[in-house]
Amino acid sequence: MTQPHLKAVARFVRDLLGYDEQLIKFDRRNVQASDFSTSYIVVNGSLPQSVLARGQRFNGDAEIMTYSASVSHAIVLEFYGDKAYVNAESFLMLSESQHANELRRTHSLTIMAVSNIIDVGQLLGQSHGNRVHLSFNVQYAPARDVQTLRIDTPQFQFLEDK
Repeated sequence: MTQPHLKAVARFVRDLLGYDEQLIKFDRRNVQASDFSTSYIVVNGSLPQSVLARGQRFNGDAEIMTYSASVSHAIVLEFYGDKAYVNAESFLMLSESQHANELRRTHSLTIMAVSNIIDVGQLLGQSHGNRVHLSFNVQYAPARDVQTLRIDTPQFQFLEDK
């Protein structure tokens, strides 16, 4: 099952680049490329996640305890096909635009600036197909509500040994 924040990253990429949703894939799920020219984008979330902070908040009126965390996840966008370089460069440039800022708010994500660009095809010496990786971090904040009864009047019982 794909994590909700990875789906939000895919929607962010789709909306930012105006890209066909059918050409955006998740992780490496044995998707066979039918050719080397189709320009797929893969949202690879297989890198580690780091918990930055944790917290809890009690709502006494509703008697609900909310547990939350702030998590940072390293993401690699993998661009394939004839338009790999063009799409990677477009994402790099457009990810700092006002439209990108609005999409971040819409999808409730903090998407950091691109930190690495790797031409994997050139790195591996491939003579066919293009493959470019962009790395960046995503921060998101999952929360869970738990019904919790409060104690209005504490009751104590003292035991004595004589």
